[in-house]
Amino acid sequence: MSRPTERAKPPRLSVVIAFHEAHATLPLQLEALCAQVEAPAFDVVVVDNRSSRSPESIVAEWRRNGLDVRVVEAHRAQGTSYARNVGVSATVGDVIVFVDGDDCVGPHFLRSAVDALHTVPVVDGVVRPVPAAEFDRGREHLWHLLDAGSDPALTIDAADHDYPILMGGACAMTRQVFLELEGFDQTFFPGAEDNDLALRIVRSGRAIARHSGMALAERRRASDGAAFKRAYDAGRMHIALCARHALWSASPHLRDPNWFIDLSKMPALAARAALPGTDGEVRRAVASRTGLRLGQAVGMLTFRVLRRPVTPQLGVGLDDGVSSQ
Repeated sequence: MSRPTERAKPPRLSVVIAFHEAHATLPLQLEALCAQVEAPAFDVVVVDNRSSRSPESIVAEWRRNGLDVRVVEAHRAQGTSYARNVGVSATVGDVIVFVDGDDCVGPHFLRSAVDALHTVPVVDGVVRPVPAAEFDRGREHLWHLLDAGSDPALTIDAADHDYPILMGGACAMTRQVFLELEGFDQTFFPGAEDNDLALRIVRSGRAIARHSGMALAERRRASDGAAFKRAYDAGRMHIALCARHALWSASPHLRDPNWFIDLSKMPALAARAALPGTDGEVRRAVASRTGLRLGQAVGMLTFRVLRRPVTPQLGVGLDDGVSSQ
């Protein structure tokens, strides 16, 4: 007589949050995770990446509220890619979810991630940029903004295969796939580690799905300087990505519009944006566009003209001895 088939155990889910000086914003993200609707069992690892002080006191408060959360240290290097790899090394989940410490996941984020990963190995979320001031109104307000008013849907093959994009702070994948691809590449920090992983996922023969139930409010940069720096880093690392993966003809940033033509317009745009009375959103948009084009110019000089090698640093942090607080 054959033995009855055992019911498969539901996948264990681990949430990894790379943390650097996000003390003011982390509580809201932990609150959103604690309030998830119909979420499977999950734990949260907050990876302290060289912060001036530990987030342990914040984490301890949410632990008392019933959230399975702990802090691990990642002090050997600086970088989101490294911190996320360390975070994965500290988990045992079959499913890994990546979110950031300054955003706010929607109510069905984790449930949607697990549902999607029954069908696909990698799934991306839907990110809605929200002004920083809106975050001050709290989780319920943000959840109201994220309510799309329609049933969540899974798109199996959502990424452009020539130039795939992955939202590194709003995605999930099986542990097996992450480890097979050797995690994030520290070479592309800051600004392109997510898309490097996306390229390796697609080139391994896997698709990147998207689930609309994985909605997330992304905090817009509050200052012109922060917007400029983020865009500059992204632009410079985008060129490194093009050099590594031969994306010169595939990159939408380089062909529409031509980056060097757009760069030539930046001084006039910046001068107009600096005029008294210019709307703050307009100034930040110009700062971001200027940062992107200048970053691309520096990247072109570094990685295409001078041919600086883009040496892989795959999986840095995956083999770290993890210290837990």
